[in-house]
Amino acid sequence: MSSILPREKNIEGVDAQKALKILQPEGNLSKIIKGFESREEQQKMMQNIIEAYNKDQIALIEAGTGTGKSIAYLIPAILWAAQRKERSVISTHTITLQEQLLLKDIPIVAQALNITVKAVLVKGMRNYVCLRKVEETRAEQLLLAPQEAEEFARIDAWAHTTYDGSKSSLTFEPSGHLWDKVCAENDTCSKSQCPFYQDCHFFKARKEANEAHLLIVNHHLLFADLASRAESKNYQDPSILPIYTKVILDEAHHIEDIATEYFAQKVNQLDLLRVVGRLAAEKGGKTQGKLAQLKEKILAHYNSKAPPTEISSLLSKFNIDLPGIRIDLLKLITEGFDKLHAFINIAKAGIRPNEEHSNENKLRLLPEHYKHTLWVGEIKSHIHALATSLQKYVQVISSIENALKALGQEPLNEVSKGIRYEIEALCGRLADASFILQQFVDTAPPPSKVRWIEAQLLKTMINVNIADAELDIAKALAEYLFKPFSSVVLCSATLATNKQFTFTKQRLGLTPSYISKLTLTENIYDSPFDYRKQALLAIPNDIPNPLDSRFNLAAAEKIWECIQASHGNAFVLFTSYNMLKICCQVLQARLQQYKYTLFKQGDDNRQTLLNKFKKTDRSVLFGTDSFWEGVDVVGEALRCVIIVKLPFKVPTEPITQARTEAILAKGGDPFMEYSLPNAIVKFKQGFGRLIRNKNDRGCIVCLDTRLITKKYGQQFLNSLPPCQHIFIPSEKLREYMQNFYKKTTYLAKNNSS
Repeated sequence: MSSILPREKNIEGVDAQKALKILQPEGNLSKIIKGFESREEQQKMMQNIIEAYNKDQIALIEAGTGTGKSIAYLIPAILWAAQRKERSVISTHTITLQEQLLLKDIPIVAQALNITVKAVLVKGMRNYVCLRKVEETRAEQLLLAPQEAEEFARIDAWAHTTYDGSKSSLTFEPSGHLWDKVCAENDTCSKSQCPFYQDCHFFKARKEANEAHLLIVNHHLLFADLASRAESKNYQDPSILPIYTKVILDEAHHIEDIATEYFAQKVNQLDLLRVVGRLAAEKGGKTQGKLAQLKEKILAHYNSKAPPTEISSLLSKFNIDLPGIRIDLLKLITEGFDKLHAFINIAKAGIRPNEEHSNENKLRLLPEHYKHTLWVGEIKSHIHALATSLQKYVQVISSIENALKALGQEPLNEVSKGIRYEIEALCGRLADASFILQQFVDTAPPPSKVRWIEAQLLKTMINVNIADAELDIAKALAEYLFKPFSSVVLCSATLATNKQFTFTKQRLGLTPSYISKLTLTENIYDSPFDYRKQALLAIPNDIPNPLDSRFNLAAAEKIWECIQASHGNAFVLFTSYNMLKICCQVLQARLQQYKYTLFKQGDDNRQTLLNKFKKTDRSVLFGTDSFWEGVDVVGEALRCVIIVKLPFKVPTEPITQARTEAILAKGGDPFMEYSLPNAIVKFKQGFGRLIRNKNDRGCIVCLDTRLITKKYGQQFLNSLPPCQHIFIPSEKLREYMQNFYKKTTYLAKNNSS
């Protein structure tokens, strides 16, 4: 499996009829999976994917919850690997799905097919500990802060005994600053030149991947590999991932956003300070960092005699030049990003903030901003001074490297090799940051790009980010993904809007203008669950419009009624954290008084909150963006989902705003072509949290009357599985919900049995 074999005419593709037998009522899966149900939708989906594999096609598939998507694509992928000796990559958005594939679905399908298959979860390099960096950090352990020193001692003990060296197998979450010091990184890795290469956890994992038939990855890692291959124009050799010919993208509705984020150029204040700190930092009157370690190696090498005159100038750079430049550099970083932060507020002065998203502090840079007196008079010159200081720091460090090479001391070169390699990589990051910063402030972005400044409130500081992103990644996806690989399958429970793929195809470059010579198939399969029996969609028709100032309090009261009707076990999905906090303030005391347990996003990490919610009866979870999808709560633990507002993207969000303008410039309708389809996809995700198996039941309540009063509301409803839906006065909401729960008690009993 380490290389792609040339196709031979006498080797046939996957036999669809033989594969279908596995999914029949008396097939092998029915003997392995307790309560297995033969599903027509699953069989048809598998046939689509087999055709895509056999005929080198792109398959676009929406398959509703419960279709059994993963088994439908795993059967073709495993059979293809066995017959054609070609590897498939299966890319997902969430770690939950990756683990489900690896630990549950793939073993079951392999057993049913009676095929031995090797699947590997491939993680990015930063997920692994670097043994060389652990040893180097141990040398400066005494200089670490007490908490970091304690964390490092635990990592140090674990690094040499762990089976896989992956951060996920640590029993605690290390600080980001410390993990930077000890994790493997592509640009700081000397690969086979490293003395720890034979024991390296990352390269052991890559060897496993080279021997695998299926590679399970996340979308970010897939795009890293695609970008690397595009840059080298090499699809025939291993890159970040081993060679593969088939790509399956599950949770494919995330592709545009992740591709946009991946290909963006970014610099942020905290990361820049961390890189400078990794090179050198003063703590407790002592210098630490890679430069200090290199200096110690040099002094140790000449320990037997006084340092020769040829290194006196070298030591002067360590002791005088670099500390002086670093002090100036740190000052310029702080002042420069402070000025960018101040510019956000100055440029937005007089613009009324969106109350719902008042906690967001972003500014999209427009041509007029580049003419602003503050930009021209202060920011531009200050950022140029920062960029120059970064370059100067890098140049002096590079001169040390050149001087060391000129010494010709091989023993010194050998013992300092790893440290010098890392210093070179960190300098490369500073040089890149210098280039991006200059480009960012010099001229306004072209129409094809969007730039913005963003300020994030952290525990100890305000972290200021700058970003420069491509507005339309359709062409990049066509060139990097759809054209180079023989088959690409995109699937999700939410890819279509109003029963069509028009929006998805336009955004992802799946149109004739980009892929004219490729064959694209499109299929939508409804969920096999009986939503008419299992779910009730209720919309109160007399609540104030979400834009009305009275909405928040009215919504909070309806949320309370819904919670009482369902006796808790409810998700409340918000479109902003600000409104979540408002509702929490209104309802918290009542929830406590009536013994409902409230779990609120931000109180703990996502998975911990979900685990507690599942185990706690009469619980309520308030969540925003990340809780609208990828959450699987089966049975009576979740019997009510409340969608507070239709999930339209924030119109002032820089990328949303720029894409809207681009559509307008082409004579299109940005609301119908972009905002509405995006909101429908998100709404379907929220709706899909409730019914996860054939005995689940519950109410989905939407408190946004635009679903009824606006013509586009029908498109939301058309995009949902067919279920009971009622438009009723809010005073009758609780009664209707209670009646539904009484009528469906038998489903709850079936679930518990």
